Amino acid sequence: MRGKRLVLTALASALLLARPAPAQSDDPQAIEARRLYDEARQAFKHERYREAALSFEAASKIRPHAVALYTAAQAWELGGEPARAADAYARALTTPKLEDEQAARARERLSALEAELATLSVSGPDDTRVMLDDHIQLGLPARLHATPGEHTLIIERPGLPTERRSLKLDKGTSEIDLQKAEAAKPAEPAPKPERVVLPEPRKVAIKVDEPRSVWLTVGWVATGAGVAALGGAVVLGMSAEDAEDTYKAAPTRETFDHAKALETRTNVMLVVGGVLTAAGVGIVILQSTKPKEHVALRANLGGVVAEGRF
Repeated sequence: MRGKRLVLTALASALLLARPAPAQSDDPQAIEARRLYDEARQAFKHERYREAALSFEAASKIRPHAVALYTAAQAWELGGEPARAADAYARALTTPKLEDEQAARARERLSALEAELATLSVSGPDDTRVMLDDHIQLGLPARLHATPGEHTLIIERPGLPTERRSLKLDKGTSEIDLQKAEAAKPAEPAPKPERVVLPEPRKVAIKVDEPRSVWLTVGWVATGAGVAALGGAVVLGMSAEDAEDTYKAAPTRETFDHAKALETRTNVMLVVGGVLTAAGVGIVILQSTKPKEHVALRANLGGVVAEGRF
């Protein structure tokens, strides 16, 4: 084990020294990828292997980089996480620009690791992303690795809630096709329509007196207003007579105009009061002698039918 660790350390260190970081660029993404790559190299140099592996993978996520993934895989191995090392080797082999010697080494280490691990091959729609436990999230198709035992597969689909599936993985390779699994789900049975029980038809008699009540009210209001106007006319008439007596005793232009104005108002009030009183009394008499209206409502299966006499 110590010999393998020394070999891995030597290979990774040589790779870091021989390979420059991603090329300089003014692109913000390239700058961030370079920063993460440099942090990973420093962490690896100081044997902080988990930190180094995470930073290498983060740099490659921004700008895909086969060498960064290959080095991340070696860091995971040195950090004692073989499943994540296998994930990184598998991704490095599917990322362009890995040299032949590195590719051969990656295949060799991946084969050795998979002999001791559980491998889960997941396929399905291209827009689906999966993650096993707290490993890196990958698009489909994906090849995921874990130690044999209980694990959680996290599935994210656009527009759908995140799904979590509990899996028991054994040593060797197993497959999941999310598209077939979705199609195989039994359709939810349609809810049975509820039986509607309609009530027995029945008649309900309702008196419709609203129009008569309204007109009776109008008649009484008009009569009251007319009587009030006639009372006001009487008062104004008395004031007009007093004003006329004042004019006769001391004839001036002011007393004349005042007497005439009171006389005019008295005549207007008399006319208005008489019209309102006559109209109100007429409406009250007409509505009082009009036959009552009755309407019966009959409920049936088609709704409500009105029957009656007017």
